[in-house]
Amino acid sequence: MTWTARSRRTAALLTAIAFLTAALVAYGLHVARLWVMSTEGDVPPASVLQLPPGATVTSDEIGCASGGCRRSLTVEPGAGVSSEHLAESLDITPQLRIEGTLLDPRTVFVSSTPCDATLVISLDYFSGPNQP
Repeated sequence: MTWTARSRRTAALLTAIAFLTAALVAYGLHVARLWVMSTEGDVPPASVLQLPPGATVTSDEIGCASGGCRRSLTVEPGAGVSSEHLAESLDITPQLRIEGTLLDPRTVFVSSTPCDATLVISLDYFSGPNQP
């Protein structure tokens, strides 16, 4: 059998369609695994929150309670910045909602509590939005 230009194009198109279909199925399985296999023990990574220059994380802890697990970051604001101003600059007053990404489509809920010269920031997947 000889390959004509048309049959080569058809083969290339079918190969591309098969590759795209396989990629979409793999992505769908990944997202389904995140939703089906998620537990209250899942915590978002600390890297989901972009801190301004000068702010440093002094403590990174994971704690669990009846409402699920959360990551608590104790952040020391930069020089001359109050913990309240840091919370405002991060838009965490009273709560920040970070939409998921292509790799992890889950929403992250962020809240904060000023403590003396530091800001305690909590990150979790399960708390939901604050109700006024």
